[in-house]
Amino acid sequence: MNKSDIYAACVAKQQTKIEELQNAIDKVQESIEGEDNSTAGNKFETARAMGQEEMDRLNQTMNVAVREMNILNQIEATKPCDSVQLGALITTDVKVIYMAVGLGKVAVGEDTIFVISSSSPIGQQLMGMEQGGEVTFAGKKEKIISIV
Repeated sequence: MNKSDIYAACVAKQQTKIEELQNAIDKVQESIEGEDNSTAGNKFETARAMGQEEMDRLNQTMNVAVREMNILNQIEATKPCDSVQLGALITTDVKVIYMAVGLGKVAVGEDTIFVISSSSPIGQQLMGMEQGGEVTFAGKKEKIISIV
């Protein structure tokens, strides 16, 4: 399992997320501008307010996605790690985890990697640990087999 391939899959997934959000923002913006041409009084104001609320929500989500992409851009994909840190690939006796941003399950070839954020509860528990360390996920202990 190659860390560079995992990193590339994470960047691609985050880029797709940003593109989808931008498309949604563009559609809502078009909808709001289309309402400007309406002369239906209260119906116009309600539709415009709902559109603006959706736009605000999408913009907040976009800001988070861009911040996460900036975090990804700070990772040196080929840098070896001997303890859990940003960019570390952690193999436990149960699963494989990549410390980056909270993307969840990412498929890389035949493998499924859990991509987590260092600020998540699991990420906070793992940060700084070394090979042989143990962590508890959902009430189950897992031993760290390797960190690269």
